[in-house]
Amino acid sequence: MHVEFLLEEPSAEAALSQLLPRLLWAEDTWRCVPHRGKAALLGRLPALLKSYASRMAHDPSLRVVVLMDADADCVKAKTELERLVAAAHLLTKTTAPTDQPFRVLTRLAVAELEAWFLGDREAISAAYPRIHANHFKGVYREGHSDDVLDAWETLHRILRKGGYYPTQYLKREVAEQIASCLDPARNTSASFRCFCEGLAALR
Repeated sequence: MHVEFLLEEPSAEAALSQLLPRLLWAEDTWRCVPHRGKAALLGRLPALLKSYASRMAHDPSLRVVVLMDADADCVKAKTELERLVAAAHLLTKTTAPTDQPFRVLTRLAVAELEAWFLGDREAISAAYPRIHANHFKGVYREGHSDDVLDAWETLHRILRKGGYYPTQYLKREVAEQIASCLDPARNTSASFRCFCEGLAALR
């Protein structure tokens, strides 16, 4: 199986570069295609999906995953992704009948990619050893990371408490560092678990 990941931002590529070796099979291959924001991704999706549809007709091993932040409106974001895939005459996990395989997966980081990181406090502390339990107090409820709308700002506040990134939040660097320590089995982010389950079902 070869999977093409169409991503909203470079930080998602940084995170997936650490996670995919643990989420895919050893013989699988992948390529990440990051964009400079949601508008750029959505603007290119129709042409990209049309191209993938053509390639899939000759390559049964090809799969596509579209990943972007949900921000404040998960239903709107998911509906738009599914509409664009349907316009390319492709089936997703959501639209495929139970007896038909699907080759496109649309997934959201709810509300932002950093919510995935907040779903694994141990990973944050492992990546940044000066972070300890007290730094999470009053910041967000454990097990509710997907409810944090300002996830990257929340994570930055936690890191600043430990003396990291006092002025500037380096989004790509943080994503790579924490993702290298993430444990899918203990992660409490529902959208991260949904991403992992969808990826496994692509086979």
